Amino acid sequence: MTPRAAFAELLRRHAEVRDLSSATALLAWDQETMMPRKAAAARASQLATLAGLRHERFTDPRLGDWIAACEAASGEFDDEERAGIRELARDWRRATQLPRDLVEEQAAAESAALEAWREARARSDWPAFAPHLERLLDLARRRAAVLGFADRPYDGLLDDYERGATEAGLAQLFDQLVPRLAPMVAIIVEHAGRVDSRCFRQPFDERAQEAFATRVVAAMGFDTDAGRIDRSSHPFCTGIARGDVRLTRRFAADDLRPALFGIVHEAGHGLYEQGLHAAGAAERPGAALLAEACSLGVHESQSRLWENIVARSLPFWQAFAPVAAEYFPAQLAAVGAEECWRAVNEVQRSLIRVEADELTYNLHVAVRFDVERALVAGRLAVADVPAAWNAAMQRLIGLAPGNDGEGCLQDIHWAMGGLGYFPTYTLGNLYAAQLWETAQRELPRLDEAIAQGELVVLRDWLRASVHCHGRRFTASELIERATGAPPSSEPFVRHLRARFGAVYGVTLPG
Repeated sequence: MTPRAAFAELLRRHAEVRDLSSATALLAWDQETMMPRKAAAARASQLATLAGLRHERFTDPRLGDWIAACEAASGEFDDEERAGIRELARDWRRATQLPRDLVEEQAAAESAALEAWREARARSDWPAFAPHLERLLDLARRRAAVLGFADRPYDGLLDDYERGATEAGLAQLFDQLVPRLAPMVAIIVEHAGRVDSRCFRQPFDERAQEAFATRVVAAMGFDTDAGRIDRSSHPFCTGIARGDVRLTRRFAADDLRPALFGIVHEAGHGLYEQGLHAAGAAERPGAALLAEACSLGVHESQSRLWENIVARSLPFWQAFAPVAAEYFPAQLAAVGAEECWRAVNEVQRSLIRVEADELTYNLHVAVRFDVERALVAGRLAVADVPAAWNAAMQRLIGLAPGNDGEGCLQDIHWAMGGLGYFPTYTLGNLYAAQLWETAQRELPRLDEAIAQGELVVLRDWLRASVHCHGRRFTASELIERATGAPPSSEPFVRHLRARFGAVYGVTLPG
């Protein structure tokens, strides 16, 4: 078989596996949005079957032969094709290390855990969820061991989300970042009376919330002909296939901010997913193999950039405060852009991560990082998670949950098997600030465009600087390529000092 014929076979098999992944993603989306509760057992079986089929098709030994043929004749392929072959080879070699029964067991366990978590969260009943987490932890350790991380299982989990990240490296990052955040929070809390958020803390009609948020998402450039927006208990984004990106949202009856910032966050993810399949990319063979996110940290950088840096900026509210007043005249007709801007940047110690302000958010991530790395290492028993969680919250945030529903059961990630996921939120914040600094430098009129509601300018810059590359580069390589410098926490710290110093009228330490 010629190298080009082998490459054609790789593309064909990759398309088959991608279709199975799309079917899995669609079933998982349905489980979170539309599925009747009594279908849970059948859905677990369906997802396990699809996981097994996908694994079987992707671990076919013939793929190894086709990959080897392509690698041996790399000179016959262009740079993009070589990068696609490299990434597919890495995926195949990792997949062939995992036995099918472990893959199927993981899929079934995650499906069952999701249903258990949903009920346990509603009842604030940690013991009801604990056996499912025990099972998922066991599977995570087994998977890490199979992949060569037996002596450092947390690194193995991180490798699924942020290639090259290590527990030691992240521990050093949080050890450096948290002490810089804590003094800022302390100063801001002392001046809490300078920001009044009551304009957003009043009743808002749910349909009007939905209409307003949808208008913002449209201005961001999210293509609703290639996606849709639904409701779920925990907002998320799923890239099902080219031309099919699903977002979900949830509402608060007495506060406009959760629904607005939740959907802007997910739309940031959605824009990245749509950008990975930008026009023309699918017609280039190499690009078809690369049309995936390079890391979850980069994925989070897109959502956090839109949610925090853009949608909490003064230029954004100069454009959208009048729009909000159209939908909520009784509540916001007399509220100006600067008042809105200050209200959405209110800093306060809080219990819920997804509703935390930008300044304290990474302290919430630090809580989860501390707890889950101890769980994976076996230093913390599952039964003791609530006590450990509450102690970490008290130490880092200054508050302790009153129940497990607002504590260790608030997030869906562990139920989805997402151990090792949480640190990518902080990495995303760092990447986002660095990208934003570069975008402002390269687009001198960016703030002016945003103030006019022209948000697509930023989407197009991100598409050319980040989205179009897919997974061709590692996260560090991509950020350095886009910004001219390796990843750093300094742009993020500069952003926080400038943003919250201006909102509260104080000078913050760096």
